[in-house]
Amino acid sequence: MTDFEIFTREEVTRLLLELGVPANLQGFRCLQQCIMKVIEDASLLRKVTKNLYPLVGKEFAIAGSVVERSMRHSTDIGFYKTGFKPLCKLYNMKEQRWGYKPTNSELIALIAEYVRIKAEKNGIMPVNKDD
Repeated sequence: MTDFEIFTREEVTRLLLELGVPANLQGFRCLQQCIMKVIEDASLLRKVTKNLYPLVGKEFAIAGSVVERSMRHSTDIGFYKTGFKPLCKLYNMKEQRWGYKPTNSELIALIAEYVRIKAEKNGIMPVNKDD
């Protein structure tokens, strides 16, 4: 694993735990993988149910619909526990509860973008595989 991959996996895991997503649920691992994939390739956000969820589902030998449902269950628990207040801190928003629970794709996009920006600030950039 590269420094970038290690950094992003640690950050994603830390953020999901801060959001109250239980690590013992299948949805946690699915969310983690989805976010990692989107950090690598943001275009996967365009068709999450057609591309991203089945791609992650193959890694866990489950259907894309199971990936979506397990992530939704895990984020429901996290939202109930924390109100996703840590998301406000990430983006320096006024400390308040979200008025709604973000969708899976919104949450994936928010976390992926935050981790990507943090990696750039820290000078940890992915190595081009073309080199």
